[in-house]
Amino acid sequence: MITALGVGGLAMGSRCRTRCPTCFAGIHIMAEQTIRVGDFIRLETGQEGYVEDISWRTTRVRMLPNNMVVVPNNKLSQSVITNYHLPERQMAIQVPVSVSYAADPAVVEAALLDEARAAVAELPGLLADPEPSVQFRPGFGESSLNFSLLCHIREVADQNAVVSGLNRRILLRFRREGIEFPFPTRTVLLRDEHDRR
Repeated sequence: MITALGVGGLAMGSRCRTRCPTCFAGIHIMAEQTIRVGDFIRLETGQEGYVEDISWRTTRVRMLPNNMVVVPNNKLSQSVITNYHLPERQMAIQVPVSVSYAADPAVVEAALLDEARAAVAELPGLLADPEPSVQFRPGFGESSLNFSLLCHIREVADQNAVVSGLNRRILLRFRREGIEFPFPTRTVLLRDEHDRR
């Protein structure tokens, strides 16, 4: 009797699974908790936003423009998802900064750090801890010295406002200090026909 019930249960489960894949996917998503209500996620399709609701059949994601994306759970369980709230909401951002080859790297690094530290009091979402840092990376470009300003923010939704505010501060600071931004340059060598001979 127990064996019959077990075999019957397996057969029933298999039949339900083939007929209701979205329900099983919903149970799997809720049990595994790789995404939760309130998490900020990016879908494989590029759409991103806050998870509003996870039901048996669908998951609703509210995008930043306030649109709602409804995703069937069977598709969601098979796609690659980036969850910006796991393992924690706090995240690092990188602000690329390029200057001319005439600039002193030490002066550039000091100015970037100074502006990042001062911006903590003015830009909501920008964190003082961990401290901002500057790296001379990726380094030497065709027409520029390239730096990366690394900062931490409260969560991914703060990213655009923080980067915009930092860029504004950096622009004004560089203008005050006479640090030039690079312009692409090319050197063209012209040879006379007599030189080729």
